[in-house]
Amino acid sequence: MLRTLHLHAGPHKTASTYLQARLEANRPALECQGLRYPTPWGEHSHRHLARALQAGRYEQLERLLARQRHWDGDLLLSAEHFVPLISSGAALSELQGRCDHAGFALHVISLVRPQTELLNSFYAHSLGRLYGAPSFQAYARAQLAGRRLRGPARRRWIRMAPLVLDFERRFEPLLAQPRLRSSFLPLAPRRRDPFEQLLELLGLPPGDWQPAPASQANEQLGRRGLGLAYLLNRELDTLSLRRDRLIAGYRLNRLVDQLRGLARRRGWVAERFSGWHRRTLRHLEERLGASNQRFAQRVWGCSWEEQFLPEACAADQGLVLDQELRDEARELFLAYRRRLPRALR
Repeated sequence: MLRTLHLHAGPHKTASTYLQARLEANRPALECQGLRYPTPWGEHSHRHLARALQAGRYEQLERLLARQRHWDGDLLLSAEHFVPLISSGAALSELQGRCDHAGFALHVISLVRPQTELLNSFYAHSLGRLYGAPSFQAYARAQLAGRRLRGPARRRWIRMAPLVLDFERRFEPLLAQPRLRSSFLPLAPRRRDPFEQLLELLGLPPGDWQPAPASQANEQLGRRGLGLAYLLNRELDTLSLRRDRLIAGYRLNRLVDQLRGLARRRGWVAERFSGWHRRTLRHLEERLGASNQRFAQRVWGCSWEEQFLPEACAADQGLVLDQELRDEARELFLAYRRRLPRALR
């Protein structure tokens, strides 16, 4: 009987870091259940292997599989960086052939996060990393249209290709492989733990599994934390240098870490931000609603709404931008500016 190589291919912002941390924490218990999570590179993920495969270097995969010749169970590999491979029919065929030769059946696993949560998460991440300060509505419309945002210091607010948000098109190369097994887990982390979903998919029993380390938590800064980040971004826009220069040469990431610490200590992370309004949701539905329905029927045999609850709109979900935060943003900016060379202030 062929063993199975389960390849978890992200994508980004679908709890991959959390899954990898829990897989690493439960490695011995998983092996007792017949599933090995090998990480010979000393990291929680397999990003180095994925990058080698993207470059056409399959010898690393062959060496990894050869080292498992005495293991009679299944293997699990995980990295967001496998996503480009599953977007290419030729790469999938090559990967499947290499696995077959080593005695493994390939099973590709990907998580699907609804575009409402996906765009919200990307926006919160970029805002909290101090990459710039567009409004959420401008950001969402630009991403859905596949165009770049305009404005000061927006180098890192790079558009996502429309393919990233259109799951029907994004996963077509994977679904078009007749001999390849693929699974799509619907991600709704506030309703169900994705680690438990993965175990269920792989046929492993529920149990007393170890949690992910607290250091691996990927928290949103919350309405006030992101509001502070938004106001601080506006202050940073007044400097002559763009964000990439501030990050690379002038320690802007220390200010990012300071923001995260404030959000955690003050409990802001508990009050989650959502930028969606009814008009923006209608725009999303017009762009992707029909594609979402076809994709859901194809991979789950049900409607999109049966897998994901509709996004709820409320007046108190947006950024908090009160005077207290405006004053604090100004203080943080002035303290940061004082550490810059005089010619850049």
